[in-house]
Amino acid sequence: MSGRRCESVIGVGCVGRLSGYVRPGVTHPEEAPLLREAVTLLFDGETEAGAARWLTSKGMLTPRGNEFRREVLHRLLTNPRLAGLDENGEPIEGWDERVLEPTVFMRLQELYAERSQKRSASREAYDYLLTGGCAVCDECSQPHVGSRAHADAPPSYKCDGCGKTRINAEKLEDFVAEHVLAELLKPGARQRLEKLACDIEAEIARLKEHIEGADERFAGIGDLYGRGLMVKAAFIAAQKASKEDLRVSKLRLKYLEQMTDLPIGDVHDLVAWWRTAPYASKRGLVLLEVQHVRVGRAEGSQAPDKRVLIDWRQPTT
Repeated sequence: MSGRRCESVIGVGCVGRLSGYVRPGVTHPEEAPLLREAVTLLFDGETEAGAARWLTSKGMLTPRGNEFRREVLHRLLTNPRLAGLDENGEPIEGWDERVLEPTVFMRLQELYAERSQKRSASREAYDYLLTGGCAVCDECSQPHVGSRAHADAPPSYKCDGCGKTRINAEKLEDFVAEHVLAELLKPGARQRLEKLACDIEAEIARLKEHIEGADERFAGIGDLYGRGLMVKAAFIAAQKASKEDLRVSKLRLKYLEQMTDLPIGDVHDLVAWWRTAPYASKRGLVLLEVQHVRVGRAEGSQAPDKRVLIDWRQPTT
């Protein structure tokens, strides 16, 4: 800063300086206390976004004159110079004043690490019930995938095509489960389920046979090409189509095999069973009963009964 003192009011000053400081080693009389208070808010459970909004409400801006955003505040609060430390965590010589004491700074980094671990554990722990092609977008018919709007958001489903539809995962799954169980309480439902299971088992057998015959089909294509009965372009196209067919068949088989774990033949209280059933059994039951769960746009309402249509699977015989 060429030794020149930076004249400033809150958040307005020389571009390039570090928030909280007038110059290296000299704290800003208005900004430094606000940053310390923001850190206290974080220790008390506030989010970074909330702390950034609080700073803005107090009139504090970045040195460039912009409002604080979550990511900007995070970069600032993970900068060791805020505590008068270098990149190795050693005190900077001649740094007479600091916004945060080194012990407070290290405690803040531990808080960030703890929150990051909790977010990761939360993301990994959630098993989506309707992915794999069951939940689809009512706008473009593409599958929904498990997603979160941001790191701290609850699990949700989002269209993997147009991206126009998103819905809270727990609300959607509770809605679908309620209707699946209601269907199973209707007269003749168990018999219909048995027929559906037979259809699935028959398709699984056909797919396995089809997949097992892939090598023979590939060999036949190669033989035709080797004998000059197929031009190169046709050979490449046939190989590509056969590989895609094999890929789709394997995915379909994996999808169908999830529907075979259904130990509910002698279950009398389906609602009680659902509450304690293994994830694989619940998913198998839903996939066997439901062809598609079609999710529409919110249109002012987040309630599943206003946005969701269920296409029920029907037995072939």
